[in-house]
Amino acid sequence: MIISDRGPAVIMYRYCIVIMFRKDFKSKSHTQVKSSERKKLRTTLQHVYPSLDENALNSIIPSKEDFTSIKLMLSNGDDIYVYSKNKIPLFFIDKDEYLYPTVYLLWEYPNMIQLKFHTHKEVFLKLLNGAELMLPGLILPPTITPFTFRHVKKGQLCSICLDDNVYPIGIGQMTMDGDDMYMSGMKGKGIVILHIYQDYLWQTGTKTEPPYEKQIEQLFISEDTQRHQSKQTTTEENSVDDQVQQEENDNLISQACATINIDDKEQLENDTVTLEKTNVIDLESNNQIPESMDEILDTIFCYICQRKSKTFELPILVSTFFTIMQDCVNGLDLDLKSSSYKKFSKFLEYQQEINDIIHLEETKKGVLSITSFNISNNEHLERFRTPIWLKSYIKQSNEIEKQKQPISTYTFPVVNELWRSNSHVNDLLNTKQIRTYRADEVRQLIRQYVLEHDLVVDKQVKCDSTICKLFKKLKAENDLVSWNELNGTALNTMAQCYELIFPYREQPIRMNGQIPSIEIQVIDHNKKKQTIIKNLDVYDFDLNEFCKRIRQGANVSAVVDDSIEAKRKYNGRLILAQGNQKLFIVKQLKENYKVPNKFISET
Repeated sequence: MIISDRGPAVIMYRYCIVIMFRKDFKSKSHTQVKSSERKKLRTTLQHVYPSLDENALNSIIPSKEDFTSIKLMLSNGDDIYVYSKNKIPLFFIDKDEYLYPTVYLLWEYPNMIQLKFHTHKEVFLKLLNGAELMLPGLILPPTITPFTFRHVKKGQLCSICLDDNVYPIGIGQMTMDGDDMYMSGMKGKGIVILHIYQDYLWQTGTKTEPPYEKQIEQLFISEDTQRHQSKQTTTEENSVDDQVQQEENDNLISQACATINIDDKEQLENDTVTLEKTNVIDLESNNQIPESMDEILDTIFCYICQRKSKTFELPILVSTFFTIMQDCVNGLDLDLKSSSYKKFSKFLEYQQEINDIIHLEETKKGVLSITSFNISNNEHLERFRTPIWLKSYIKQSNEIEKQKQPISTYTFPVVNELWRSNSHVNDLLNTKQIRTYRADEVRQLIRQYVLEHDLVVDKQVKCDSTICKLFKKLKAENDLVSWNELNGTALNTMAQCYELIFPYREQPIRMNGQIPSIEIQVIDHNKKKQTIIKNLDVYDFDLNEFCKRIRQGANVSAVVDDSIEAKRKYNGRLILAQGNQKLFIVKQLKENYKVPNKFISET
């Protein structure tokens, strides 16, 4: 096998190799490494990591001890070679023939990788679950200048340590150059994790814990730092005056990192942790909404998967799921353009490939849907806890929603059909003004008129001049009519209207004409089914709330159409829901809103 002699410092950033050992792998072959190949490996290892001396190389790749090569197939289908000594994996070579040390080797030679970063221990679980190390999570010098990271190159290999421990817990690659780090304001993704303590590669070894040794002088180590340290030591040995030494120290700080005094170490650590931990990706202790949109998306996604995924009707459209995420916390703007994913489909692909939470398929050409959720025994979801900031935000949003809503919950109104009097019936109803009556009131007043004028003949009514007005001369005086005919003709002569009485309104709402029913209509729109709901405004429904119920309950898109065209065509606002949601909507109206059947019309 040909092994590249290019050092990790020139490796370009490749997203596809993120945490290659987070998922289990398959072993394809297991062989002893020949002596000739061992010699080539020592040469390559020395070239890539020049800090290793000859004794270290002979210890890592012994001549006579057990030293094996294992060919592994990763979960993404890539083949890699892992080299182990006495069944302890020491380094591996990927498909592009780059050589990387394992944490076991770094625990023997913690400074073999020249670029080293420290982060807080709270971040470790996030990294193990597949998260990238964000720049705000790094422990850095108190003062950052344009020269601090000038030596850092995009794609450069680095080691990662926790807090003040010298020994690394993982390796990763830089996602940007040092200049870009400074210009970004130290925000965004900083390091892509390749291999980390407790992943599946670590589990193939002795499963030992990381050793601990306190980092006394520095929280950030780079190649430039070591160069400046050597330069400073030479200056001291030559007894250069204090002024020159001070200038050298200032130059060191501005170009590489902060050198920390042992006496000042404790105070600086406290200050650094106080300042930096506000930006650490620690969702359990952080009460502030993260600045990173990636973290916000991941948090809400995990929250929905934990709490609501079992209620979803699958498959669910990606666009619908994004709407559900937006509705999860009312008022929280999920701006995908400000995230590193840019598109929601890219975010979901990440959750599928890295966290193995969902499965995506194209249910139709160009239509991406979630077909299943893997929430049982999922490590990422098992470790997820709803952060304090999200709990607080949900609570605050719920309180705001309650304030917006009326004191009492929605109650379907009492609906009264009314009839308005006119000149044809005023005398019959014994009134000189235009008034409205219920049907039973009209019948009672007509009966009272007939009895007062002694017009009852054999259970029928004898017509007089007043009654004849109702029949438009079709009946003559002394003709007999039935009670039903008289009452029906009187009501037909009057103009119909209706009255809605709400418990939370002081005055009833009265409108002319027959009361319209809530109409549910399923139509074909662009070769797709669409459900239209009309006349909800008549009954004082909160259309936005009703849309939210549809989105969360039926897992489909639902919007309010309040366009001028809709108001002109349908005499009011509409709700447009994706697909045929007739059964779901009728169930909502009857069970949750207590709408009687006679006020629901399905077409």
